[in-house]
Amino acid sequence: MDETIRVTVVRTAAAMQAVRDIRHAVFVAEQGIPPELDRDGRDKSAVHVLVWCGASAVATGRMLRVGPQEGQLARIAVLPAFRGRGLGREVVRALEAEARKQGLRRLRLQAHRHLEDFYRNLGYECTGTTARAGTHVLIDMARTLPG
Repeated sequence: MDETIRVTVVRTAAAMQAVRDIRHAVFVAEQGIPPELDRDGRDKSAVHVLVWCGASAVATGRMLRVGPQEGQLARIAVLPAFRGRGLGREVVRALEAEARKQGLRRLRLQAHRHLEDFYRNLGYECTGTTARAGTHVLIDMARTLPG
């Protein structure tokens, strides 16, 4: 079985459907987040990436420009069977590369509290603000991209 890992930028309707399928599986089915919170109408203006394991899309995330030099990472999800392999890190690094291509210097995100250390290890720092997604508490984090 081919387990080659690769990351792609989403450019087709089929790839976008894979993004929606992963997000539904993780956010709605697994975490119980209401589907309307995931479908915020901003997907068309975002850059999305997919991580593939062989022929299967297994992780995703998106980046939105929210200011002249600032972006927001969101909707980062890894299917349960593929966690613990560094794929979330691959998603974040791919989105950061896309942000640099757009001339962005700072990225922010809202992380589930239990993922604070994961994002801290990638260079993100807490800004002290919290929000909610359904019953989940989210913390605001940000990072200035290196040179």
